[in-house]
Amino acid sequence: MPLKDLLRGTLRHFTTDQAVRTGVITAAWAAGASYGRGLRPRTAVQQAGITGVSATAYYALGTTTWATVSSVAAGTPGHRPGVRARLVAAGVTAAGGKVAEQALLPSSGENLLAGIAWSEMKLLSVSGLAGGLVTVSDIIAHEMFHRRRTPATTLALDLAMGMIMAGGTLARRMRRARRYGADDHLLVAVKKAKEGTALSIRARTAAVAAATVAGSAAGLTTLAITEQAGARGVTKGINAMARRDLGEFSDFLGHGVMFTGFAAAGVGGLRYVRRMTQAKQEVIEPGYSDPPTCPYVSSGPTSEVAFDEIGKEGRRFVLMRLSPAEIEAVMGGNAEEPVRIVIPREGTIEERAELTVRELIATGGINRAVICIASPTGVGYVNYVMAEALEYLTRGDCAVVVPQYAYVPSALALNKTREGSALQCAVIEAIDRRLDELLPPVRPRLVNFGESLGAQCAADVGWPDGVPLFDAVGLDSGLYLGVPFRSELWGEWLADPQTMTHDGRLLNVASSAELTQGERRHVMLNHDDDPINKFSYDMVVRRPWWMGTPSTRPPLVPRETIFRPVISFVIALVDLVNGMDTKPGEFRREGHDYRADLREALEKTYDLPATADQRDRIESALRRREQEWAERRLIARTGEKALRQLRDTINSWGQDMVNIPVDEQGSDSASDRLIDYLNARLGQSGSSGQV
Repeated sequence: MPLKDLLRGTLRHFTTDQAVRTGVITAAWAAGASYGRGLRPRTAVQQAGITGVSATAYYALGTTTWATVSSVAAGTPGHRPGVRARLVAAGVTAAGGKVAEQALLPSSGENLLAGIAWSEMKLLSVSGLAGGLVTVSDIIAHEMFHRRRTPATTLALDLAMGMIMAGGTLARRMRRARRYGADDHLLVAVKKAKEGTALSIRARTAAVAAATVAGSAAGLTTLAITEQAGARGVTKGINAMARRDLGEFSDFLGHGVMFTGFAAAGVGGLRYVRRMTQAKQEVIEPGYSDPPTCPYVSSGPTSEVAFDEIGKEGRRFVLMRLSPAEIEAVMGGNAEEPVRIVIPREGTIEERAELTVRELIATGGINRAVICIASPTGVGYVNYVMAEALEYLTRGDCAVVVPQYAYVPSALALNKTREGSALQCAVIEAIDRRLDELLPPVRPRLVNFGESLGAQCAADVGWPDGVPLFDAVGLDSGLYLGVPFRSELWGEWLADPQTMTHDGRLLNVASSAELTQGERRHVMLNHDDDPINKFSYDMVVRRPWWMGTPSTRPPLVPRETIFRPVISFVIALVDLVNGMDTKPGEFRREGHDYRADLREALEKTYDLPATADQRDRIESALRRREQEWAERRLIARTGEKALRQLRDTINSWGQDMVNIPVDEQGSDSASDRLIDYLNARLGQSGSSGQV
C-alpha cells in the first residue's frame, strides 16, 4: 500500500472511530494533569516524558472504556449507537462516575479494592466527559459543514475539545497553587506574561524539551496507529468467525486484545533487562581487577570467599577499606585494622550464615568491638560513606558484614526482599550464637544497618513485633535509612506508631539532628521528600498515605498536588530517579541522599561519641575520599576505553605495530600501567587493583 494511502486511511480512522477519538481527548486531559508537582524537582525533558507516558496510558484506558460504554449503549450486538444514544451514554457515564468518585473518595487507610473502585469511577467520569465532547464535536461539524465535512475538520474540532480538557486541568492546578502559596512555575510564567516580562529560557534547554515533546507525541501517534491497525485486524477476525458484524462489541474485543498484548510485551522486556543487568555484575571492572592482599577482608589470603563471586559492588567494598594510618590521621591516637566481609548470594541461607561466622573468625572480625550487619541494596551496594564513618568512629575496631541476596538494581530485586530479610536474620542469629560463647566483657556489640532496599531487609528482621524481636536475635541497635514503602515493619509503624515505639526504642525521624545520644535503640531515618520511602506500586490506583488532605501531609510534600490514577504513579517514578541526584563529595540532606546524616546518625544511634574537632575532620575526610574514589573510577574506565580503542584502531590497519595486551576482563597490565601513570600525574599512589 502506498504511504499516501496509508496516511489517508489512518487519518480517516482517527476521525471516524469514536473510541479512538475519545481516547485522544482523554489523553489530552491526562497531558494537562501530568504537570502536577511531585516530591522532587524535574527537568523539562522529564516533564515531557511524564506527559507522553501519561497521555499514552490514558489514551489506552479512554479508548477501551468508551468502546465498552458504546457497546452497552448500542444495546444489541451488531448495532452502533446514534448521536442521541452516545450523548445520553456520555452524560450518564460522566455524571454517574463523578458522583461515585465523590462517594468513594479515598482515605489513607483504604484497601486496594476500594482504591481500584475509586480509580475506575474517576476514569469513567473523565472518559464520559471526553466521549461527550466527541459527540458535541460531531454535532458542531454536522451543523457547520454538513456534506462538506472532511477528516481535517473533524480532527480540528477534536483538537479544540482536547485543548479544553487540558486547559481545565491546568487552570485547576494553578488555582490550588495560589490557594496554598506554592512556588509554581506555571504561575510564574502567567505572571510574567501579564507583566510583559520576557521569560529567560536557554535555547538548548528549550530545544531539548521541544524535541522530547515531539518524540513523545510521535511515540503516542505510532502506538495509536499500531493499536488501531491491530484492533481492526482482530475485529475483522472476530466478525469473520461470527459470520456477522458484532458492532461495538467486536471493537471492544479488538482494543482489549491489543492492550493485553502491549502489557505482555512490557513484562517480557522487563525480564530481559533483569538478565542483562545481572550479567553486568559479573564483569570485573577496571581498577578493581585484582583480589585484595589484605587479610582483614573477604577474598583476601585468609578468606574462603572467591573474588569473582561477590559482584561488582562487593569487589569495590573490600578494596576500599580504610587503613589504620588513614584512621589515625583523622581521629588521632592508635587505630585497629577494620574488617570488611562480603557473603556471596550462592548457597542456602543456612550455609551463608555459617560462612559468615567462619569469615569473621578467619579475618579477626569476631574480636572487634562492633560488628555491623549491613544489608545491601538489590545490586549489592552498601554506602561507602557509612562504612568509612563507622571505621573512623570506632578507630577501626569494627567489622562490617554484607550478606548479598541479589545482583540487580533494587527496582528489579523486589521479589528478593523476603530472602534478603531472612538472610539478614539468619546471619545475625548465627553471629549471636558464636558471641554467646565469649565472656560478657569481651562480647562485641551487634548492630543492624540498611539503606533503601537494604533498609527493608534489615528492618523487617523485627517484623511484626519490632524491638522485642530485635532483642531476641541479639541486636544492640539498628539504623535504617530511607525505608521503602514495601517494608512490613514500616507498614506496622504507619498503622500504629504509638504502639511500635516501645518506650522510645524504635524511632522515626526526618533528620539526624532530631536524634540524641543513646544506646540500644533502632532508628528509621526518612526524609520528608524521599520518594523511595513514599513510592508504592499501589499508586497506580490508590492514593498513598502521604497524599491525604493538605493539612495532614508531611513537610515538603506539595499540598496543592491532586492524586490522579496512573499519572501520580508516573510522576513518582520520575521522583525515584531524581531522589538520588547526587554529586561525589557533595552531601545534601534531601531526597534519598542520606550521606549528610550518616556520621551523626551512626554516632548517636550506635553510641559512638566523638569530639567536635574529630567530627569536623571525619566529615571533611568522608567528602574528600568519596570524590577521590569517583575520580579513580573515572580514570580507570577512561583508560580502559582508550586502550581498547587504540588497540582496535591499530588492528584495523592490518599491522601489529604495538602490542597492547588488554584482557577481556580488564585485568591485564595495559590498563593498570595507564592508571598508575595517570594517578602519578595526579599526585596519587595508585597501583594495580587499588585504583
